[in-house]
Amino acid sequence: MERDSAIGEAFRKGFRAAWQNLPAILALQGAMAAIVAIYYCWPLGASYLGRYAEWQQSGGILVAALATACAGGILSEISLVYFQQAGHWTRTNLENVAFKWILFFISGAITYEFYRLQGYWFGQGTTLNVLVPKVLVDQFGYTILWAAPFYTLTTRWQALGYSFEKLKRELWMEIFIERFLPILITNWMFWIPGVSLIYSMPALLQTPLFIFAVAIWGLLLPAVTKQERLPSAEKQPSVGGPAIVGQPAE
Repeated sequence: MERDSAIGEAFRKGFRAAWQNLPAILALQGAMAAIVAIYYCWPLGASYLGRYAEWQQSGGILVAALATACAGGILSEISLVYFQQAGHWTRTNLENVAFKWILFFISGAITYEFYRLQGYWFGQGTTLNVLVPKVLVDQFGYTILWAAPFYTLTTRWQALGYSFEKLKRELWMEIFIERFLPILITNWMFWIPGVSLIYSMPALLQTPLFIFAVAIWGLLLPAVTKQERLPSAEKQPSVGGPAIVGQPAE
């Protein structure tokens, strides 16, 4: 029953995060839809998209990391400020930009290499025999073993004032139930349909759509992590509880 309650609360946190950011998310999704419309309805626009995709591909891991950092760190915070704060920037917003920029730069570099491995394992293309294994390995392998733990630990570290000592005291079962599980389930709610849509598109559309998807994830992630029921540093682990995660090595 307790496990069911934790899973249900994790889903609720994901839905609340989406609802809180709904105007910004709709705007970013509108931009994604506009890219698809441009590709199919405007030949000159499709040509520009092609040039951009070639430029990013030629830039390799560095350009991929920079694009991911700008989307998750800058575009997401701009959307938050102008859709929820009437354009009023605060010191917290500037800190979030810097923190998320670094977070998504690292994530973008690792994701770039992971996608290269996916291409080696399963090939290229948008057929089901390529798409389905990529989505499954991405969401039930890569996400569980790396992406969700990475986001859980780094965002909690930020919430604790960048204190490794406080973070260390929380590496018990509570961090799984209260922090990892909501991030993982919200990730699945957004990215399973997200990556399925992106990889079912032509190659020229995948990169620009991914950028806007990362910007949406950059909105959802802090909204989920702010919905904490546990006290931040005062919550002490129960004696003898099992440590389930370690220090971070997305």
